[in-house]
Amino acid sequence: GVPLYGQFINTVTRGARLGKFYLRSAPTGVGKTRSMVADACYISCTEYYDEQFGWISNGKSFPTLFIATEQDLDEVQTLVLAYLTGFNEEKILYSNYNEEEYKVLQQALKVMKTYEQNLFIVRLSNPNIEQIKAVVRQHCILYDIDNVFYDYIFSSPSLLNEFRDLRIREDVALMMLSTALKDLAVELDV
Repeated sequence: GVPLYGQFINTVTRGARLGKFYLRSAPTGVGKTRSMVADACYISCTEYYDEQFGWISNGKSFPTLFIATEQDLDEVQTLVLAYLTGFNEEKILYSNYNEEEYKVLQQALKVMKTYEQNLFIVRLSNPNIEQIKAVVRQHCILYDIDNVFYDYIFSSPSLLNEFRDLRIREDVALMMLSTALKDLAVELDV
């Protein structure tokens, strides 16, 4: 599959293979969202900055959808800029950079603009299965998406309400959400 950001994850998964569903699990605060944003950027943008080597091109770019559930779009944008520049997020948020770093940040903004038709970011703060399916299908059809990253599987009020009348337990609803994502991967070959 298309390489993800980092050799370890590529060794484990053999890259982002079409029709496959990958689930990352880790404790709170480990950086699951940051690593997914890095993967989404690595796949959709061909350029990123390395302090040692400068701007690096990593090859082809593939249309990618990132669905954020917890972060606002501006928070995800900061994560994208942090990936592209290699800067810590605080440096970007507090404008704590020197003149040379400012130039790198300006170039990163140009890279974001260049690849905005390859990296689609959608926010679903209270998702349910049908809403997720609609967003993924719409983007796959309209923008020929190859890769989908779904930020966080959690029991939103909308998800629980979807199964209210069936009296399905919360853990079962979460399993049904992950199964729906897996089925979408197979159905849409993403």
